[in-house]
Amino acid sequence: MKLPFLALLSLIAATAAAPAFAQPASNATGPRQVVSPQANADNSITYRLYAPNAQRVTFTGDFYTNSPAMTKGDDGVWTFTSRVMEPSIYGYYFTVDGIRFTDPSNLYTIAGAHFLKSYVEVKGDGHQFWSERPVPHGELHELWYTNPTLGERHVVVYTPPGYDPAAAKTYPAVYLYSGSGDNETYWTKIGRANFIMDNLIADGLAQPAIVVMPYGSTVIPSPPDGQEDTTEGVYAVHAIEKDLIGSVIPVIEKNFHVGKEPKDRAIFGFSMGGYIAPTIGLNHPEVFGWVAGSSADYRGAGAPNVNFKPLEANLDLGKKNFQFIGLMVGTDQASGENGHTTASKSAADYLTSLGLKVEWSQPPGGSHTWYSWRSYFRDLMANKFFNPHPYDTRKVGQPQ
Repeated sequence: MKLPFLALLSLIAATAAAPAFAQPASNATGPRQVVSPQANADNSITYRLYAPNAQRVTFTGDFYTNSPAMTKGDDGVWTFTSRVMEPSIYGYYFTVDGIRFTDPSNLYTIAGAHFLKSYVEVKGDGHQFWSERPVPHGELHELWYTNPTLGERHVVVYTPPGYDPAAAKTYPAVYLYSGSGDNETYWTKIGRANFIMDNLIADGLAQPAIVVMPYGSTVIPSPPDGQEDTTEGVYAVHAIEKDLIGSVIPVIEKNFHVGKEPKDRAIFGFSMGGYIAPTIGLNHPEVFGWVAGSSADYRGAGAPNVNFKPLEANLDLGKKNFQFIGLMVGTDQASGENGHTTASKSAADYLTSLGLKVEWSQPPGGSHTWYSWRSYFRDLMANKFFNPHPYDTRKVGQPQ
């Protein structure tokens, strides 16, 4: 079956892996070679930038709440060595005399929704749950579709190992949204959702599913932080709701063998997506049966007693169709989780007051970073989504 919307960039998922550390590349003229980032034996990372005429260079990373100054050597190379890092994938950039720069020596650089960012993977010992392993791999597909209001849009889709477009078998679908600084490619490039699914399926811990990763903002680049709220609601959620319900889901269901009942659809997001996913999912009990969100701020027009009016009007259907509702915010307040706990807990309490069953979780050490969000996705796929007894398993993000 030919897929008319499907770009001919359907890739074996294993090819989606970025290099763990960039190959040495010169950001200087002449013989100088600057190696950055450099993995150290203790899992700290050394970053370098050749900028002999710069007056001040700072380092900003996902894992620092401030932007420490880099140290300039006599050779014109600025250096910063991180603390010992847990295995993960971390984003960072340099600021040179007030101007943001990616690491010119690092080939692992990605365009997000706000700006370019460099990344480094700390692998640790052995395979991580998000690592590429020698197991059967699914495929990644890129689709373009036209939203009548927002114009041309892009979505990334994962199909599990063994998916056959010519077969009649249907699969459940999971819709994922990320933060305001990310785009639709981040769930695979940084979140490694494809490898997480490959590994869970290979280990018999999750049933095969199709994972759909749309763009969560209305424009590219997305509005600066603090300016995302429009007449379309907090984070323009109503426009994204129309995009998902009216454009994305119909395109997916036309081109892939997915189930079309609420029990076959799940939705999850974090940060911006942690507000968007539960808002859309819970206000559409006729569409979704499994709903989760992390690290969200239910603010202003998005306050729970206002945000869930469509759900209240259709509450009986919600009580019938929702198989799992989960909200979570990590305990690492300094990482950016501060300001999200109270708002998300108030949303969980409000939903409970409506008579819905809600799992509220505060993962110990959970941070406002991909380090935690990809683990929440793993837990949801292994224990919650499409599980006949999701509330009987350990809470998302809690120690085993």
